[in-house]
Amino acid sequence: MTPVEKMAKRLLDRHNLKPPYDLETLVEIYASVEYFHFPFEADGITIGIGGESKPQVLINTSPPETRRKFTLAHELGHIIIPWHTGTIVSHSFNADANVEYKEMEIEANLFAAELLIPSGWLQELQQSFSSVELFIKAVLVDTGASRDAVLIQAFKTINIPIVCAQVDSNGYLIRDYCTKIAPSPVLLNGRNLLEDKIFSMAYLEEDFILGDRYYKSWTFDDKGIEEVDRREWRDILNQILDETESRHLLQSINAVLASKYNSNKDHLSEKELCSLAMRAYDGKGKFDKIVVHPLFPQYIVKRIKELIAKYKRKGAGLTESR
Repeated sequence: MTPVEKMAKRLLDRHNLKPPYDLETLVEIYASVEYFHFPFEADGITIGIGGESKPQVLINTSPPETRRKFTLAHELGHIIIPWHTGTIVSHSFNADANVEYKEMEIEANLFAAELLIPSGWLQELQQSFSSVELFIKAVLVDTGASRDAVLIQAFKTINIPIVCAQVDSNGYLIRDYCTKIAPSPVLLNGRNLLEDKIFSMAYLEEDFILGDRYYKSWTFDDKGIEEVDRREWRDILNQILDETESRHLLQSINAVLASKYNSNKDHLSEKELCSLAMRAYDGKGKFDKIVVHPLFPQYIVKRIKELIAKYKRKGAGLTESR
């Protein structure tokens, strides 16, 4: 969580708030708020940040309600973030803005997302749902935020392997969302997501509609792998390759796992590493026979355990040498 997101969290904690709550009432503690149509391109303006009197927040009434709500939270971010001062005009897009202004806008956006859709609340709420569709719809109702804001914040926050795609009327990808331990969404490009079998390891596939947009999601099992085979991973992999006639994939299989492990070993647990490695092979075509083999999870867990042990020994050796 970034410093400005922590500020949003502390603000909600201070006022004992979680969705659904009255955002305008909260903002009016820190500023006066007015709504009217702007005769120029801007979403909102905050005047007098850091001054002696209460700042003034002006919100453009032209954009949709969900965007106005995000703008209100965004302007509160400018007021709460201590290094934002003066008068700030907030644009949805301003290619000519200087670096400092762009950084302030990014910070205010992060603040607004955490304020409207708190990450801790999201994680708690998600535990009540097994359906991606029902979870996202519940978040939309409780927060009043836009679809884009909710989807971005949800998939950034929740720690369950899920891939979600917004699709066009022909079933092709418009935009993808995925959690940090989900398979790569690059597999979705150029595929008919409504007709093709994309992920063989997904235990739940959902097609749903949010407003005028169509979505498809894949949810994957996140249970830990129990180590039950006493053989070394090399022996297990050799059996898998022989039984699937995939000996030519030996180097590729080992390389995929090593890559996922090396790029995530410092911030994921053993269970998460195994889960991530399992799904790294899914949807790539050439590994289809491999991933459904009953011994494949045993290869994964044994290889991950060995790599973790080597990493720990290496770390212990460096400590002793000092």
